[in-house]
Amino acid sequence: MRVDVSKSGTSCPCVNPRVPAVRVAVSTTVRLSLKHDHDMVRIILRTLSVSPDNVPDAGSPVWCLSGAERERAARFVFERDRLAYSAAHGLLRNMLAEFHQLPPLAWQFRSNAYGRPELNPEKHGNEIPRFNLTHTRGRVAVALTRDPLPEGFELGVDAECVERTADALGLAKRFLSARESDWLHGLPAAQHQSQFLRLWTLKEAVAKAVGLGLSLNFQTFHCGVDPLSVLFDEPCWGTREHWHLHNEWIEPGHWLSMAVRCPPDVAVEWQIEHLSAPGTPASRPPGDQAECFQGPISKPGQRFPLSNPSQ
Repeated sequence: MRVDVSKSGTSCPCVNPRVPAVRVAVSTTVRLSLKHDHDMVRIILRTLSVSPDNVPDAGSPVWCLSGAERERAARFVFERDRLAYSAAHGLLRNMLAEFHQLPPLAWQFRSNAYGRPELNPEKHGNEIPRFNLTHTRGRVAVALTRDPLPEGFELGVDAECVERTADALGLAKRFLSARESDWLHGLPAAQHQSQFLRLWTLKEAVAKAVGLGLSLNFQTFHCGVDPLSVLFDEPCWGTREHWHLHNEWIEPGHWLSMAVRCPPDVAVEWQIEHLSAPGTPASRPPGDQAECFQGPISKPGQRFPLSNPSQ
């Protein structure tokens, strides 16, 4: 396998144009070439910092939201949740228009049986791009494919704010596998909450890529953060060779993860852009001196056990 990093501005037993006025703070391109360079899927992953000071509300034309999306945004009790929902769905529509040549409001969506949003094939045909989005306090993220997809290709993305209050050890006992819980218990107490949320973003991204989200029994698969890895108790979701993972820390306080499932003989390339509105600080991982984050990359065949990450 070759890894290049370059800078630039289903029944299964385990079932239980870019947004205006923003700048690219960090841009990373990662290519995982397994067999064929000519058989490749490109992914664009963008995140956007969100606050009342730098993001317009749901009614702003910048987001190009549908009437139904504006109505749903209005139902959120807290302003931060309204802004995050609007920013995530508006960013998605703008990215679809930029990379797939239909106006933002031309795209129509539906949800699968487990609530995951997807493009409506009755309106756009069967050869449609895959996307996934997430929104949390202070940041949203959207991952979108750019190329025709092989059968079995899926992706998921998740982000979490470390300011979120969590009973890390209690949640680990309920939702993590035994080996994941043991890893968390082995860390210093001061790291429990942040590292639980780090691992959670990875597991939720995988669950989204599976298509089941929180309906997937989280104790039936095992994720590692150093090195990045995923292993399922049941074979129905693929082997290690089917999965590519990304995980990174975004200042001032978010974990971001992406999971890609695809046939082993397909090359995967993703470009990551962290966007911020004018006047907000550029995001940069701790200790990074360049405008590029070269984070850990999953490599097929890597195995447990989890080892203590540096963060």
